[in-house]
Amino acid sequence: MATASTAQKRRFSKPVLDQTLTIHSQNAQYVLQRGHSFVLVVKALYSISVVLRIIGEESDMDQIEALVSERIEAVAQTLQDEHTRLKALADEEGGVPVPRYTNPREVTLQLSSPQLAHYVRLVLLLDKILMLLDGLWFAGLLSNKQRKETTHSLRRLVYGLGRSIIDLERRARESARRAGKDAELLAADDAVNALTLATGSLVDADEEEEDEASMQDDDGGDSGEDAQREATETDPRT
Repeated sequence: MATASTAQKRRFSKPVLDQTLTIHSQNAQYVLQRGHSFVLVVKALYSISVVLRIIGEESDMDQIEALVSERIEAVAQTLQDEHTRLKALADEEGGVPVPRYTNPREVTLQLSSPQLAHYVRLVLLLDKILMLLDGLWFAGLLSNKQRKETTHSLRRLVYGLGRSIIDLERRARESARRAGKDAELLAADDAVNALTLATGSLVDADEEEEDEASMQDDDGGDSGEDAQREATETDPRT
């Protein structure tokens, strides 16, 4: 009875927002799917905003949270500027066709912080931009080379932001370790690992689909280079 009572007391009631996203373009899906990096970003932002804010050093966490917000805002501005530029091209032509995508995928998220919600909006904006980019390509306003280079540049921008967030979470964890909070970190890791923060056809894809997404890209180009970098990327909780 005492054990059950203790377990019940530890079941905190946290505020979350549930959101289901449909991602159409292959390269926006890539950001969410490849190597489960998106799940690591989700967990990193949860740790920074909720877990490490409690057990980390306050001054260090203030600095890290400010850096996360600054980097998200910088990427958001770049994406918005690119969307404005491409939309102006489309408007000059009186509009461009909206393509249908053959394999849209879904992800359902448990949003646990404003920063995670902002990051998710960036992924949706990336998808929107890539759909506009494809429309311009179908209209003959962009060459194959222009479409490929712009697609890869935008994808790398958002994917790189995710890696940056994971690195910042590692810094926050080091701050907690320096403060002698190793036991608290282990307990927090157990709690985070037990959470289901992201589900859906993107993050629950079977192994064969993940391998295919990791090894090829519909535009070719830098997938091998990215795969080599990802092979060295480790879980931020280790």
